[in-house]
Amino acid sequence: MYTRLTSQNGVFRIPPIQRSNDKELDMAIADLEKRGFNLVSRGKTPTQYSCDQTYRRVWAIMERYKF
Repeated sequence: MYTRLTSQNGVFRIPPIQRSNDKELDMAIADLEKRGFNLVSRGKTPTQYSCDQTYRRVWAIMERYKF
């Protein structure tokens, strides 16, 4: 889904893609970049415990301009 503001500006933003590790996320990003999408932001979702340094999921937000 994309917000009305981005659709008015000619930008199509897909929902965040989520994968279990960085390698899978890199493959998904490369596939979407071949289809014309650009990487907006990327991050990691930490586990529920603040003292733990591991991450549960990795995510990325991609968008494509509609001209």
